[in-house]
Amino acid sequence: MGYSYSLNVLAQRSEIWREKPGTWLLNTGLGTTKYTGDLSELGNIAHLQLGLGVNIAATYRISQQLSYRAEVQLYYIYAHQKYTRNFYNNLSFRSLNPDIWTGMQVDLWPVNDPHRATIPYVLLGAGITYMRPKAVYKDKSYGLSVLQTEGVAYNQLAGIVRYGFGIPLLANERFRFMLEGTYTHVLSDYLDDVSSVYPDRSSMSSLAAALSDRRAELGTTPNEPGEQRGNTGKNDGYFMVSGRLIFVIITPGQRSYRRQIGR
Repeated sequence: MGYSYSLNVLAQRSEIWREKPGTWLLNTGLGTTKYTGDLSELGNIAHLQLGLGVNIAATYRISQQLSYRAEVQLYYIYAHQKYTRNFYNNLSFRSLNPDIWTGMQVDLWPVNDPHRATIPYVLLGAGITYMRPKAVYKDKSYGLSVLQTEGVAYNQLAGIVRYGFGIPLLANERFRFMLEGTYTHVLSDYLDDVSSVYPDRSSMSSLAAALSDRRAELGTTPNEPGEQRGNTGKNDGYFMVSGRLIFVIITPGQRSYRRQIGR
């Protein structure tokens, strides 16, 4: 009888911890980023070139399985071709960018399912990011977009599509801790300032020409105009794996709901 009572109490407490539809949650995440694009190389485990990301978000639960989510993020990414098979081109970039997105978060099972203590979720959304690629040249950092290193005046504001997966690890009445992994497609091929071919550098400033083709720093012959500089067939993006701390806002309605469940 005592064992049955204990199980009932645990199940009851577990149910109380689950937020009802109409609940707001505030959360923040901190994690590591991994850029994918023209200057990266898939499968290069020895040189992951990991960056950092931090974000804050608000989530509103609209049903037992569905929530709205809006988020603001600041992420740092970088890459250097010296760690890839294209090392001879010597291109590199680093970028600290903001983004904002909104979308849906879907629990794989209803959160009031009494048979599941941990319920993973998937997310999908869209937003915008502001790309600020830079490179270090002679110990100084320069913004690359204004230099038009490919002879293209591209838009630094780009759309994004984000999707991912998360799993709760810890929970109590007020707080959750989750592990989340996402991938962000950037709807531009200039996240890294590299996209297509080497331009004619004769009309460029000396600084723009030097950052457009960096072979000279290795003592090798510069590329000819029109030679391949990037891959136009695929846009850039980045992965992020983060730990997320979620704070549940207890409203009067939520408090009443929990008192009813606790009876």
